[in-house]
Amino acid sequence: MSISAVPKGRGLELNFSKGLTSSNAVHSYLQSNLSNYDQEIEPYVISEIAKHVIRQKLFENQSILQKVENFAEDNEYDWIIFNNCFDTSGIPSTPCNDNPPEHKTWKMPAATLMGLISLTGHKVASYKGEMNGRLAHMVMPAKNNPLYQSRSTKQLKPHTEVVNGLWPEEIKTNTDKHCIAPDIFGLASIRNPTNCATRVWYLQDLLDSLPYSTIRNLMRTEFRTTSQSSFDINYVNEGVSVIAEINGKLNIRFSYSKLEGLTPRAKSALTELKAYLDDERTVTRLVLKPGQVLILNNRTLLHGRDNLTNHALYDGNDRWLIRMYGFSYDGWRKLPKNERLQHVATV
Repeated sequence: MSISAVPKGRGLELNFSKGLTSSNAVHSYLQSNLSNYDQEIEPYVISEIAKHVIRQKLFENQSILQKVENFAEDNEYDWIIFNNCFDTSGIPSTPCNDNPPEHKTWKMPAATLMGLISLTGHKVASYKGEMNGRLAHMVMPAKNNPLYQSRSTKQLKPHTEVVNGLWPEEIKTNTDKHCIAPDIFGLASIRNPTNCATRVWYLQDLLDSLPYSTIRNLMRTEFRTTSQSSFDINYVNEGVSVIAEINGKLNIRFSYSKLEGLTPRAKSALTELKAYLDDERTVTRLVLKPGQVLILNNRTLLHGRDNLTNHALYDGNDRWLIRMYGFSYDGWRKLPKNERLQHVATV
């Protein structure tokens, strides 16, 4: 079975051959072996089974497999796109109220996403304060109410997921029940009829472009962050930096609206950073096709989305992605977790 890897800047695109020997075999196996498991109750059973099947059926090239397994550790790439991961025929209509559809065929792409996150050495988990702890987030134009309709279709400015969370290395233990940010996150594409792009901005490009004095001020612990709008609670994290050096590597946390400078120099540095990000020349657009999975490093890039306001029809054919968070084992270990549901952080 053939597999090819195509570097694309700071990203990597993997192409699996089509046919019964590749993604269709994975889909069929998962469909026949995971029907008795509920991903919101037993996600680690599903993710381990899916990882094993994907590893066995899709990866014969060991050098490419190592790139995937060492994705976050090597820091060679900021994202990976996997092509031909699952079959989207027979998937139900795109929901328009942010709730998972009753038809269960969408769970096979979700299982594949979980397996690929697990393959990169991360554990899926969610937050009790976001969508009641739901693991699989439905990303589509939704009209629950006017506020949500605007939020789910407007252009998303650059940000990191859970900007108010700490990196696990920033705390020795978590007895104070700090919120911890995911190391990576994944998107499984079911529909994208208008070629809406996931936008990314690279930390490395930012470091190469901004003055040293600005970078230095962004590394000072003079900023405050608050919860992103998808959370039901507002968790404030004060005295953090935008850019942090951890184990010899630089990491970034950022949000246009949920991060503020607490000192004049912090506010000035934030203004300079936003001016850089506002320049369309700094954006890389990744258009996901049905059947693709995108894994992004939440520490080394910012992401956003094209504007969908004029493209949302709410007719069952709108863009539909499934999103999940992935945590390093250290991060997962330090998450304050529900005793019964070990994948749900209690913040």
